[in-house]
Amino acid sequence: MSVISVGLLGLLAVLVAVQLKAFCSEYAVYAALAAGLIIAFYTVGRLETVTAAVEQFMDALPVDAVYVTTLLKMIGITYTVQLCAGLCKDAGYSSIAGQIESFGKLTVLSLGLPAVLSLLDTVRAFLYEGL
Repeated sequence: MSVISVGLLGLLAVLVAVQLKAFCSEYAVYAALAAGLIIAFYTVGRLETVTAAVEQFMDALPVDAVYVTTLLKMIGITYTVQLCAGLCKDAGYSSIAGQIESFGKLTVLSLGLPAVLSLLDTVRAFLYEGL
């Protein structure tokens, strides 16, 4: 599915949700949820291209697979959190959306800390070797 198709699907879902909101507001949320999930599935399909490019990158350069796996996990977490928080905001539950976003941020931070600590150890090793 192309970007234009996904954009049109999103606009169609918004138009349907606006029309449904006048009659039954709960169905408007379901329309937005359905469109969000369909778009999320197409997004996951696009990740195959990204993972293939990352594998080529790993083959070309000596990069530890743990760092690339961590990076891909971070990307997945951010997309999932963004989708869920957006759906919660659309449903009128901004406080829950904020909690989901906070949890996502802390999860990404906890995943990234080992890489940062490894980088600091490398910098420290360079500094002490230079002295």
